[in-house]
Amino acid sequence: MGNKRGEGYVQVCVLVLILCLILSIFLTFVYAVNFVRITERNAETVLESYVMKNSIRIYNSIKQGTNETDAIDAGEYVNDLTSFCTFNKIRNRLYHYDGDGNVDYYISEPTVKFAERNKLKLIVTYTTYVPIYFAGTQVTTATIPVTVKLNLEGKF
Repeated sequence: MGNKRGEGYVQVCVLVLILCLILSIFLTFVYAVNFVRITERNAETVLESYVMKNSIRIYNSIKQGTNETDAIDAGEYVNDLTSFCTFNKIRNRLYHYDGDGNVDYYISEPTVKFAERNKLKLIVTYTTYVPIYFAGTQVTTATIPVTVKLNLEGKF
Protein backbone atom coordinates (compact mmCIF):
# COMPACT_ATOMS: atom_id res chain seq x y z
CA MET A 1 0.00 0.00 0.00
CA GLY A 2 1.01 3.58 -0.56
CA ASN A 3 1.75 6.24 2.02
CA LYS A 4 -1.53 7.63 3.40
CA ARG A 5 -0.07 10.37 5.60
CA GLY A 6 -0.19 13.01 2.83
CA GLU A 7 3.54 13.76 2.79
CA GLY A 8 3.46 14.04 -1.01
CA TYR A 9 1.16 17.05 -0.82
CA VAL A 10 3.43 19.23 1.31
CA GLN A 11 5.53 20.37 -1.66
CA VAL A 12 2.44 21.13 -3.72
CA CYS A 13 0.90 23.16 -0.88
CA VAL A 14 4.12 25.14 -0.38
CA LEU A 15 4.35 25.87 -4.12
CA VAL A 16 0.73 27.02 -4.22
CA LEU A 17 1.34 29.32 -1.23
CA ILE A 18 4.46 30.78 -2.86
CA LEU A 19 2.58 31.38 -6.13
CA CYS A 20 -0.25 33.07 -4.23
CA LEU A 21 2.24 35.28 -2.39
CA ILE A 22 3.93 36.30 -5.66
CA LEU A 23 0.54 37.02 -7.25
CA SER A 24 -0.48 39.06 -4.22
CA ILE A 25 2.72 41.14 -4.38
CA PHE A 26 2.24 41.72 -8.11
CA LEU A 27 -1.39 42.80 -7.68
CA THR A 28 -0.42 45.15 -4.84
CA PHE A 29 2.23 46.73 -7.08
CA VAL A 30 -0.29 47.20 -9.91
CA TYR A 31 -2.77 48.67 -7.41
CA ALA A 32 -0.20 51.22 -6.18
CA VAL A 33 0.95 52.18 -9.69
CA ASN A 34 -2.66 52.70 -10.71
CA PHE A 35 -3.23 55.23 -7.91
CA VAL A 36 -0.06 57.09 -8.85
CA ARG A 37 -1.14 57.33 -12.49
CA ILE A 38 -4.62 58.45 -11.54
CA THR A 39 -3.35 61.22 -9.27
CA GLU A 40 -0.80 62.35 -11.85
CA ARG A 41 -3.45 62.55 -14.60
CA ASN A 42 -5.86 64.37 -12.29
CA ALA A 43 -3.16 66.83 -11.17
CA GLU A 44 -2.36 67.62 -14.80
CA THR A 45 -6.05 68.03 -15.70
CA VAL A 46 -6.63 70.39 -12.77
CA LEU A 47 -3.47 72.34 -13.66
CA GLU A 48 -4.72 72.79 -17.21
CA SER A 49 -8.10 73.85 -15.81
CA TYR A 50 -6.37 76.34 -13.50
CA VAL A 51 -4.60 77.88 -16.50
CA MET A 52 -7.88 78.00 -18.45
CA LYS A 53 -9.63 79.82 -15.58
CA ASN A 54 -6.82 82.36 -15.57
CA SER A 55 -6.51 82.43 -19.34
CA ILE A 56 -7.41 86.09 -19.90
CA ARG A 57 -4.59 87.32 -17.68
CA ILE A 58 -2.24 84.73 -19.17
CA TYR A 59 -3.33 85.51 -22.74
CA ASN A 60 -2.68 89.20 -22.20
CA SER A 61 0.85 88.45 -21.05
CA ILE A 62 1.50 86.25 -24.09
CA LYS A 63 -0.07 88.89 -26.38
CA GLN A 64 2.25 91.50 -24.90
CA GLY A 65 5.14 89.24 -25.90
CA THR A 66 6.39 88.80 -22.37
CA ASN A 67 5.00 85.32 -21.69
CA GLU A 68 5.06 86.33 -18.04
CA THR A 69 2.56 86.12 -15.29
CA ASP A 70 2.99 87.61 -11.87
CA ALA A 71 1.73 85.00 -9.42
CA ILE A 72 0.36 81.53 -8.92
CA ASP A 73 -2.48 80.97 -6.48
CA ALA A 74 -1.45 77.55 -5.14
CA GLY A 75 -4.39 77.56 -2.72
CA GLU A 76 -6.84 77.84 -5.60
CA TYR A 77 -5.12 74.94 -7.37
CA VAL A 78 -5.25 72.76 -4.22
CA ASN A 79 -8.95 73.57 -3.72
CA ASP A 80 -9.70 72.69 -7.35
CA LEU A 81 -7.75 69.42 -7.04
CA THR A 82 -9.53 68.58 -3.78
CA SER A 83 -12.98 69.00 -5.31
CA PHE A 84 -12.06 67.34 -8.64
CA CYS A 85 -10.61 64.22 -6.99
CA THR A 86 -13.06 64.14 -4.05
CA PHE A 87 -10.21 64.39 -1.56
CA ASN A 88 -10.70 65.19 2.10
CA LYS A 89 -8.15 67.71 3.27
CA ILE A 90 -6.73 67.01 6.73
CA ARG A 91 -3.88 69.32 7.71
CA ASN A 92 -1.37 69.22 4.82
CA ARG A 93 -2.57 65.95 3.28
CA LEU A 94 -5.34 65.13 0.82
CA TYR A 95 -7.03 61.77 1.52
CA HIS A 96 -9.07 59.61 -0.83
CA TYR A 97 -11.39 57.03 0.73
CA ASP A 98 -12.98 53.90 -0.73
CA GLY A 99 -16.68 53.06 -0.49
CA ASP A 100 -16.23 51.53 2.98
CA GLY A 101 -14.54 54.63 4.41
CA ASN A 102 -11.00 53.19 4.35
CA VAL A 103 -8.08 55.24 3.00
CA ASP A 104 -7.32 54.23 -0.61
CA TYR A 105 -4.35 56.57 -0.84
CA TYR A 106 -3.37 60.08 0.12
CA ILE A 107 -1.08 62.79 -1.18
CA SER A 108 0.90 65.60 0.36
CA GLU A 109 -0.44 69.07 -0.33
CA PRO A 110 0.82 69.94 -3.83
CA THR A 111 3.17 72.84 -4.39
CA VAL A 112 2.80 74.87 -7.56
CA LYS A 113 5.68 76.92 -8.86
CA PHE A 114 7.25 78.31 -11.98
CA ALA A 115 9.84 76.15 -13.74
CA GLU A 116 11.39 79.43 -14.85
CA ARG A 117 10.84 82.63 -12.97
CA ASN A 118 7.51 84.17 -14.02
CA LYS A 119 7.24 82.14 -17.23
CA LEU A 120 4.26 80.00 -18.18
CA LYS A 121 6.12 76.83 -17.37
CA LEU A 122 4.50 75.38 -14.27
CA ILE A 123 5.55 72.51 -12.04
CA VAL A 124 3.37 70.75 -9.49
CA THR A 125 5.10 68.48 -6.98
CA TYR A 126 3.62 66.23 -4.34
CA THR A 127 4.10 62.79 -2.84
CA THR A 128 1.59 59.95 -3.19
CA TYR A 129 1.25 57.54 -0.27
CA VAL A 130 -0.38 54.15 -0.86
CA PRO A 131 -1.01 51.92 2.18
CA ILE A 132 0.11 48.33 1.49
CA TYR A 133 -1.97 45.61 3.12
CA PHE A 134 -1.28 41.92 3.62
CA ALA A 135 -3.96 39.63 5.03
CA GLY A 136 -6.05 42.66 5.98
CA THR A 137 -3.28 44.32 7.99
CA GLN A 138 -1.37 47.39 6.84
CA VAL A 139 2.25 46.32 6.40
CA THR A 140 3.80 49.52 5.07
CA THR A 141 3.08 52.60 2.99
CA ALA A 142 4.52 53.06 -0.49
CA THR A 143 5.86 56.60 -0.94
CA ILE A 144 6.08 57.90 -4.51
CA PRO A 145 7.21 61.45 -5.36
CA VAL A 146 5.34 62.91 -8.36
CA THR A 147 6.16 65.90 -10.57
CA VAL A 148 3.72 67.26 -13.15
CA LYS A 149 4.93 69.82 -15.68
CA LEU A 150 2.89 72.11 -17.88
CA ASN A 151 4.69 74.21 -20.46
CA LEU A 152 2.69 76.84 -22.34
CA GLU A 153 4.38 78.78 -25.08
CA GLY A 154 2.94 81.18 -27.62
CA LYS A 155 2.97 79.91 -31.22
CA PHE A 156 3.36 83.25 -32.93
